[in-house]
Amino acid sequence: MKGAQLPNVVVPLVGAGPGNPDLLTLKGREILGQTDILFYDPRVSPAFFQFLPEGSRREPAETGTAGPEILRACRSGKQVVRLVSGDPYLDRGTVSEALELAAMGIRTEPVPGIPMETAGLAYAGIAPAFGARGNWIACRFAEADSHGWEGVAGFSGTRIIFLEGHGVQQVAGKLLCSGLSKDTPVALIEKGSGTEQRVWTGCLDGVTKGYERHSATLFILGEAVESREHLAWFERKPLFGRRILVTRAKGQNQSMAEKIRRIGGEVVEFPTVEIRPPRQQERLDQALRHLETYDWVIFTSVNGVDFFFRHLKRLNIDIRQMHRARLAAVGPQTAQALEGKGLWVDILPEAYKAENLIEALKPHVRPGETVLLPRANIARKLLATELTACGCQVTDVDVYDTVPGSQGIGEVAGMLKREDLHFLTFTSSSTVRNFAKALSTVESGWKSLLDGVRVVCIGPITAQTAEQYGVKVDAIAETYTVDGLIDAIIHLTSSAVEEESK
Repeated sequence: MKGAQLPNVVVPLVGAGPGNPDLLTLKGREILGQTDILFYDPRVSPAFFQFLPEGSRREPAETGTAGPEILRACRSGKQVVRLVSGDPYLDRGTVSEALELAAMGIRTEPVPGIPMETAGLAYAGIAPAFGARGNWIACRFAEADSHGWEGVAGFSGTRIIFLEGHGVQQVAGKLLCSGLSKDTPVALIEKGSGTEQRVWTGCLDGVTKGYERHSATLFILGEAVESREHLAWFERKPLFGRRILVTRAKGQNQSMAEKIRRIGGEVVEFPTVEIRPPRQQERLDQALRHLETYDWVIFTSVNGVDFFFRHLKRLNIDIRQMHRARLAAVGPQTAQALEGKGLWVDILPEAYKAENLIEALKPHVRPGETVLLPRANIARKLLATELTACGCQVTDVDVYDTVPGSQGIGEVAGMLKREDLHFLTFTSSSTVRNFAKALSTVESGWKSLLDGVRVVCIGPITAQTAEQYGVKVDAIAETYTVDGLIDAIIHLTSSAVEEESK
């Protein structure tokens, strides 16, 4: 297999780090954003897929096994990327895979991941430099086992031991036999920096008596353990320990995902809707070319605002042609999008749905007035019908199309089976319909997968659609916005924590 078969091909080996997508390096994000075909280690959380461009292909592959598949993918001329858990050059399987690709004439470039030894302690609120001495050492189990545990036990500062799959009781026993005091402070970190992070603290003697779990990766001894009492922060975030599925279209997810991550939640994206320019544009173009004739232009979504201005630019139409029109928006985010374009909204209802917008408009519209409704192809016709009944001349045009998205539904189904998802969020009726249809294609008994998962909807219309599909809704946002939806998740989470503490 030797020889430079593809001498100009470079496959980046991106290290996912300790498992938290927030800790992926900027270089790693940049490369994932340019990916056509991704071969990923199944140990990597699907939350990392949020950084991929729309339409990219994903292939699960255990480390050390993907060489031939990567070679075939590289021959397509597309950008192939390998995503691995941890750091690429600290994983034997990834190194052997890189050597195999080199023999095939494919160069690889590593993108290091943040090491668990660093991230695990930081997210547990444990500072190795804490205390009077402030000195520390780090070692792996195999290193301590080969050089003698006496050196670890005899060190006067903080010791950090990477367990490498060995049991904590085994380590505790070796340290006790080496003369370390049974009262030495100990912290055990499981799945550090992630949604399932758990930190056990106690004394060395207590490890053999009181620690029952066996999934710890880091064993910390010494006075630095005491810093956790003052510095613990991750578990105190409102959505710590919650993994949340976001079903909005790819381009709409960023602000919502950032807000959830900021308060401790982990976001998994499954775009159930893809947003595209309308297939039929003749009526839209005709309406926009007569923009100066409308008395009202009414926007029912941020997407509507975005695509409205895209089409004006495409047709080279000056927004000042809309000078006579008054503007209405269904909610504050839509109004904010218009204000970002330098336009001020005349009508904004107190509650953010079509029925309330109609009631807010009725005192202001007059029979014979012309109304332009630039909306989605699947939008409800209620607004157009009611305004027509008021005597208005309504032009209802598709400014964008929404089509179902299903990429990644197998991964979502797997997470539901493993009970890895805690919340499902729906921001429109179409996200509910498309989610249910996509899940039913891979799991005939899909409704049972939702047992134990909390469902939160942005408003009553979305919730009604969910219930029509047999999906139990746990909460509806009090204000029909993304912020209101997140507030509902926080309330459910805090209520659950209070119940657990009773």
